[in-house]
Amino acid sequence: MMISSLLASATTAALFAVPLSAQDSSPGVGDSAYVAGDYRVYSGDGLASSIDEIVAAMGTAEVVFVGETHDDPTGHFLEAELLRRAYQAHGSDSTSRPVALSLEFFQRDAQPILDEYLGDMITEKAFLADSRPWPRYHTDYRPMIEFAKEQNLAVVAANTPRRYANRVTRLGRESLWELGPDALATIAPLPYGEPSKAYRDQWIQVIMAVMEEEGMKCGKPIVDSTPADSGAAGGHQSAHSNMGNQLHSQVLWDATMAYWINDQLVRHPDALVLHMVGSFHVARGTGIPEQLERFRPGTKSIIVMLRPVEDITKFEAAPSGTWGDFVIQTDQARTLEAIECREEEG
Repeated sequence: MMISSLLASATTAALFAVPLSAQDSSPGVGDSAYVAGDYRVYSGDGLASSIDEIVAAMGTAEVVFVGETHDDPTGHFLEAELLRRAYQAHGSDSTSRPVALSLEFFQRDAQPILDEYLGDMITEKAFLADSRPWPRYHTDYRPMIEFAKEQNLAVVAANTPRRYANRVTRLGRESLWELGPDALATIAPLPYGEPSKAYRDQWIQVIMAVMEEEGMKCGKPIVDSTPADSGAAGGHQSAHSNMGNQLHSQVLWDATMAYWINDQLVRHPDALVLHMVGSFHVARGTGIPEQLERFRPGTKSIIVMLRPVEDITKFEAAPSGTWGDFVIQTDQARTLEAIECREEEG
């Protein structure tokens, strides 16, 4: 669930000074890719809603889960807007609450480096060199980091270090017990939670969809130019042989992110935490929300799903239950994948 490429971005002030539909990125980034498109806001049951209603709902929440699609520029602009609006409404006056930004996109062992950058102790160049940010950091996540830096907001590097998630994929969840104390200090306490049946079912659905799409790009079969004797087929089969471990690796991500969100609330009980994350980790209330309930029962949260769809004016309901408390439908044609397909066809 990690897709991205590194590009330069406009300043935070420039991003917020213009309407979302007109926002653009810095020179060198194609206008067709990094201009935010139109969107529609719905309540979880499909009724028309608004950003104002989402911000108002934050007033009684402790955590706002924002589920993104990683290659959706409109979604990234909306994440930055939600953070700005949350601070403006709930964190910027005499009755304010501490607003915190929590991110999937930084691994927990980068927290000291992130704190040094936010505190002006190191340069941005040094911060990026050592913190291992996701690709496309400049366009997708820098605006939120810079806004948090300007407003002195806490930022939580919430994710599991990738090497430990990879260890679970290769060797199973029990292998984490062999890690040293410094490693264990970056992840959820062991033993971390098990996946719920609903989460497991959603995981199976995702895996099946991925397998159906293999060998396809832009709706067309991919021509396989791999030499027949290269051994690629054997590697392909092995990639699907440990799906159970892959599920537990995902749950480690969820549990670790939930743990560090909980840590922020323990240290600041009146905080409002906005957690930005890939949509699978929060869709339909499973994943991180379930794991957070283990650490902090009764936490008041809302889920905002950012979903690229073909027609933003027609609400697309979840296969079961609801996507979340709010759904912001964005234009699928403006995702990077869709733009790339059009360019290839052209």
